[in-house]
Amino acid sequence: MRGVVRHVQVLLAAAGMAVTVAEPAAASAVGYAKVSGFCYTVQSHDLCVPWTTLGHFIQGAGKRITRQEASIQDSVGLDSAGRSWCNWRIDWRYSDTDGRTYQVSRGAIHHGCDGWNAIGRIDKAKRTLKHYGKACADFYVNGSKHASQCHYITK
Repeated sequence: MRGVVRHVQVLLAAAGMAVTVAEPAAASAVGYAKVSGFCYTVQSHDLCVPWTTLGHFIQGAGKRITRQEASIQDSVGLDSAGRSWCNWRIDWRYSDTDGRTYQVSRGAIHHGCDGWNAIGRIDKAKRTLKHYGKACADFYVNGSKHASQCHYITK
């Protein structure tokens, strides 16, 4: 009888291991990248922006992404964009483990200037990545990239 119980315990333990390994663990990550101060011209006016941060949140499991968010945040914690931003967008960029970009989900261009309000992108679209590697948020102003923040997506 002891041998049968031991055999059943081993089988149950093996089955539990198989179930545990079969599903990738749910994961989320948040990171920040500095956006250095810079100046640009809009309709003959020079606008200078002090440094702020690009925050990027990602949620999912394995190669499956269930939510991404990115926003520009001021440097003093006022939940604003720090200054006025003109003609901005936030893209999602996906690269394989060799650093080759294989997909870009381009964000909408926000024409005109957004004042001191918080600016960002929220994406609840569920997507499965083709490769392990990196998922990045890229912040553009007037077509020029000013910051990137990336998370590694690994097994």
